[in-house]
Amino acid sequence: MAEEKKFSAEVYYKSSSVEWIVFIHGFGGSARTWKKQVGFFSKYYNLLVLEMHKGEVNEDLDLEKVCELIKNTLDHYQVGKANLLGFSFSSLICLRFAMLYPEKVNSLIMGGGIVRFNLKTRSLLFLAITFKRAINYMILYRFFAYVIMPKRNHKRSRVIFVNEAKKLGYDEFCKWLDIIPQTTNSLPWLDELDDTIKVLYVSGSQDYLFLKDTLKYSKRIRNSHVEVIDDCGHVCSIEQYDEFNNIVFKYLNKWYGI
Repeated sequence: MAEEKKFSAEVYYKSSSVEWIVFIHGFGGSARTWKKQVGFFSKYYNLLVLEMHKGEVNEDLDLEKVCELIKNTLDHYQVGKANLLGFSFSSLICLRFAMLYPEKVNSLIMGGGIVRFNLKTRSLLFLAITFKRAINYMILYRFFAYVIMPKRNHKRSRVIFVNEAKKLGYDEFCKWLDIIPQTTNSLPWLDELDDTIKVLYVSGSQDYLFLKDTLKYSKRIRNSHVEVIDDCGHVCSIEQYDEFNNIVFKYLNKWYGI
């Protein structure tokens, strides 16, 4: 029997007596974008850090298939219920995963979380899809990185994500870009989420594209909580990683009492 397809992953195992955190990077990102989180949380938890662009899955993907591959990866590493830590676009992947496989999820932690695509972000998405074959993908990626992270204090995050995106290649970029429209009808998912799954959103106060909707619509999730980091942009897990880590650790510690 052929082995089920899965994503590449890095494993940091501490003990069978502690919980798992599964890190799911954003569009164009990699395990490297979680460097500051891995160094901190590996002291207390078992970590599974996905590499969804590495060792590429050589087939067309859709949102349901991505969720299936995540499940296969958890099963391969014998991860039962876990805390999923997503970032930006992958927060919507996490939300969909929790709907499809609630038995695998204790909590969802969304860094720079996206709840829905509004008119402005839908317009940006339309531009990206329209011009993906006419303009070099790195020109598009750099443009959107500046739109999402425009301020001087966002520069470090912007540079890291642009450098990681250079490793993607055009085909991988397009494959994942085409998945994004499948998440644009995400609001009904909030109402269908299992009530036992806890949800934490951590956003920067300067997350101009997504914070407003996060504050508004996350209230539809019964067990949700939002933390906002002052003077911080979209990529709060890099820009103010100490504050981000402390918020997440405090939240998890409330449930698991380390």
